[in-house]
Amino acid sequence: MIRAIAAREWLSAFRTPVGWVLLAATQAILTYVLLEVVDDFTGTEPALRSAGINLELSHNLFGTAAVLLLLAVPLLTARALAADPRAPERQLLAAAPVSNGDILAGKFLALALLLLPVCLLPAALGLTLLGAAPVDPGLLLASSLGLWLSALLFAAVGLFAASLTIHPVASALAAYALLLMLSLLSRVEQLGADTLGVLDWLGWNQHLFWFLAGVVRLSDLAYFLLMTACFLALTLRRLDNLRLA
Repeated sequence: MIRAIAAREWLSAFRTPVGWVLLAATQAILTYVLLEVVDDFTGTEPALRSAGINLELSHNLFGTAAVLLLLAVPLLTARALAADPRAPERQLLAAAPVSNGDILAGKFLALALLLLPVCLLPAALGLTLLGAAPVDPGLLLASSLGLWLSALLFAAVGLFAASLTIHPVASALAAYALLLMLSLLSRVEQLGADTLGVLDWLGWNQHLFWFLAGVVRLSDLAYFLLMTACFLALTLRRLDNLRLA
């Protein structure tokens, strides 16, 4: 049942312009970023080009992709769930012989599959320079993993926000607020609160940074998995409460 729900949601994204526009816009913007990076290294000494182009590709391509996903995912999840028990979709789901866990898992899996090609686009563009520049495939692979884990976290946050309200605009705004909070937590220490190390750990961008540097740490993997699972658990609890309403 989970696979059926995921397949239906994934196919519906490509039966409409949503999926195609997301891929096309991402590729166009990242191609421009790639050309800018290549232009910056044109004429540079080979030793300097070898030392810097990989990090520039990682930080610029994947950093830009992370920002695009931060903006796009809340819009993709805004209509994923209906929080009003009187809404037709909620009544249909409540009458269906499937659990809320299956519904949530199917929708989350569909989002994960939809976002995967977007997360692989930066690496694909970077690999086009193979033979012309000393590109490090391992660094691109680590960066792709970090970007996809970040996208999964954004999707979990978006689904939680979508479960809070029936209004898509309110859902998107709530998701943006939550993601903005998670983005700015790492800057608390810069305001003089040096003892708030926990808040610094909660910022997703701090963990993505290590992936973009080619370092895959267990603590960063645990962060994305735990935070994603936390928001999915909150969403499931909200859906259970709505079914009982």
